[in-house]
Amino acid sequence: MINNYILESLKISNVKTTVDLENTLRELSQKIILSALSKTNFFSYASFYGGTCLRLFHGLNRYSEDLDFSFIKDTKSFSLGEYVLFCKNTLNSYGIDASIYTKDEYDVGEVRRRYIRFPYYDIAKEYFGNVSMNKERVISIKIEVSSIFIDGATYEWNMLNIQGLSNVLCMDCPSLFAGKLNAILTRKWKERVKGRDYYDYVFYLSHNIKFNLNYLKNKLKYSLEVDTSTYDLGKIKELLRERFMEVNSSNIINDVMPFIIDEEDFSYINNDVLIKSLELLRDC
Repeated sequence: MINNYILESLKISNVKTTVDLENTLRELSQKIILSALSKTNFFSYASFYGGTCLRLFHGLNRYSEDLDFSFIKDTKSFSLGEYVLFCKNTLNSYGIDASIYTKDEYDVGEVRRRYIRFPYYDIAKEYFGNVSMNKERVISIKIEVSSIFIDGATYEWNMLNIQGLSNVLCMDCPSLFAGKLNAILTRKWKERVKGRDYYDYVFYLSHNIKFNLNYLKNKLKYSLEVDTSTYDLGKIKELLRERFMEVNSSNIINDVMPFIIDEEDFSYINNDVLIKSLELLRDC
């Protein structure tokens, strides 16, 4: 049976539709996973970053699907599987029928990966009563750890309040912003445009957050395999301007809109607005 905490959280969040239910359950599960990790030594190896970090701890107004982590030091012996198993068992204790999906290749290379999945028809039925939805539908949360340590990020501990307080080691906002700029500059154009990158970029600017130049230089050096020792704010703006001139703004809007909460208007974004926004960009 589903834990009362889950049902009460759904009521507090004013869940009214199955779409609301899916988004809210995913976010609750993300918090439970982070809380579980805080009870292990996981954060002595890795820090939390990415869109979900920005959403949970800094008020980003869009849902985020994944939990992304990055090594905080060179680490030779690290097993993601044991931590994910603990998270899965913790979700089970809340009455969530979670399972782990993995492949052998998920433990090879730069990124270690697992998926935690669970069906939620029974939760929907218990919460709504009669409900019309696919009984086989599942929520899937991807957990990724970048195992390549890149120097220059700075960190902070953030408090998560979920049936008790949990401390989560996160990249601070300037380092998060640097990581987002790296993503904008290095994602391959053969992939579809990830509008969420640009939405987050606007979030950082609108909150007057500066980016960590040293960390961005180190990230770009690794990602692009170029000498970035002379890169400064002007060079970063030049690279971003080139990217903003080429990106399809319609694709940005189409990608991000399903994730924005309360139907916030993001349709004003276009190439000219992005280029003009560079006047607001600052480093630290």
